Order: sequence, then structure tokens, then C-alpha cells
Amino acid sequence: MGNFIFFTNDGDTYDNLHKPTNNMQVLGDANGDNIDEAFKCFKINQSYLSTQEYKNVMAIQTVGDVIMNLEL
Repeated sequence: MGNFIFFTNDGDTYDNLHKPTNNMQVLGDANGDNIDEAFKCFKINQSYLSTQEYKNVMAIQTVGDVIMNLEL
């Protein structure tokens, strides 16, 4: 079973100084035997997103541990 991260480049994002920044937004993740199964689980577990207008949702499969709390 694999883990998939779902993200989009739809919408607007702002930095800490409230300046617009062009980047992608992580919508969440889900597990599944393949991308279709994981996306189905993602849509069930993140059902609040169905009220949003995201048209370009992308996914990437993770292959290892996630490292968190990195700073630029």
C-alpha cells in the first residue's frame, strides 16, 4: 500500500507579509494500493474540499519517511 500526497496550483497564497506568492497548496494525503484507490479515500476523508473549485489536483507517491519542520 502506498501513500500519496495531493496538491494543486489553483488558488492564491500569501506569505507572512501578505504578499502574493506563486506556489502550490498541499490538500492532504491518503493511502491506497494505487493512485485511484488513494484518490477515492482522499475524497472521502477530505470531503470538505468538494465545496471548493479546485480543477487541477495532482498527486505524487511518497517513497520514504517524511521530514517535517524544515526552515528556509
